[in-house]
Amino acid sequence: MKERRQIQRLGSSLFIKFSAGVDQSMKSEGFTQDVSLVGAKLLSLKRPKVNENLDLSIDVPNNPDMTIAEASVRWVGVLNQKDDIGRDVFPVGVEFTFIDSQDRAYLEEYLALQKPV
Repeated sequence: MKERRQIQRLGSSLFIKFSAGVDQSMKSEGFTQDVSLVGAKLLSLKRPKVNENLDLSIDVPNNPDMTIAEASVRWVGVLNQKDDIGRDVFPVGVEFTFIDSQDRAYLEEYLALQKPV
C-alpha cells in the first residue's frame, strides 16, 4: 500500500480524551499509537464515525496544560486490538484540523525528541 502521509508519524503513547457530536454525547479516552503535527493513530474504547469531527485533549508531557485540538476521523479499524491494560479498543486515524499555535509549539517540541515509526 502506498504511504499517503505527508509527514512521518512518530511512535508515541500519549493519553488522549475526545468527544464528538454537537452535544458532546460521544466521549471516550485512550492512547495514541503514533502521532505527527498533522494527525494521529489512537486507540478508542468507542467507535467514532468516519468524517466525524472530534474535540481532543492530549496530554503532551512538556505542556503544563492539556493540548487542545480539533480533528476529523479519517478511518476506523476493527475491534481486534487490546490496549495496555487488556481492554478491547478500536484503532482510529485522525487528521488534526485545528491546534492553537502555543499547543502546536509544545507538540512540535515533544515530537522532535521521539523516534520514527
